[in-house]
Amino acid sequence: MSKEYGNATWGGIWRPANTVITRAFFGAIAVYLTLRRWNNRHRKHRSTALGYSCAATERMAIFLENGLSKLNIGGGSKNLQGFVNIDFVRHPSAEREVVANILDLTFVPSRSISHIHANHVIEHLSPDEWLSQLSQWRRILKPEGLVTIRCPSALGAAYSFWFPPILEAGREEFVRYGFPCDEEFGNPADGWGHRDVFATLHWFFGDVGNPVNQHLNLITPGKLVADLQAGGFHVLGVSAPEALNVVVVARLESK
Repeated sequence: MSKEYGNATWGGIWRPANTVITRAFFGAIAVYLTLRRWNNRHRKHRSTALGYSCAATERMAIFLENGLSKLNIGGGSKNLQGFVNIDFVRHPSAEREVVANILDLTFVPSRSISHIHANHVIEHLSPDEWLSQLSQWRRILKPEGLVTIRCPSALGAAYSFWFPPILEAGREEFVRYGFPCDEEFGNPADGWGHRDVFATLHWFFGDVGNPVNQHLNLITPGKLVADLQAGGFHVLGVSAPEALNVVVVARLESK
């Protein structure tokens, strides 16, 4: 069923123009992301990348010994109840933290983690890095371990440019599935991209000129669900397709 906006019918007389503009827009995004990935790959980094370290192994072991088996990947300074943050820099306000590169989770023992959470993290990984990350999650999770993800939706960002933004909804249901009850969810401030070109580009690409905060992966609900299912996860819940953020709760299938 079509919806009327102004004097034209969406998908009606404007369908040819809409098709051309949409393909050109997403084609430009694909080219841009390819160039950014190439630039990142060939940039001379002045700092040494974090990797596997004895300190990370020892600290992780202490948390596990104390019954803390939930990880907040790229958690920053947040203190989600019962979670240990994994991040590449130290945050003084973080109560439980392991400083390490999330791309190398070798310091985490296999089948030792009950829950992995990531909020606005996986869009900063290239497609290959994301699939590698998913493989590492599968290794370190206990049987039937939980994964909860919240990240920008390319589909939602495109929709919210033209139409009133839709926030993720159904918080209570997602919390019942296992989404952290003290995590951000359905933030009205996320709707700033409505009819704002700069804000919409930020939603797609991250901070322009900031190599630490680039979005290297365009994510849609369908793509994320497909990746999780292909990786051996059963999806318990996923947010509406037009929502600005994709929220997914999935459980590792028993082997």
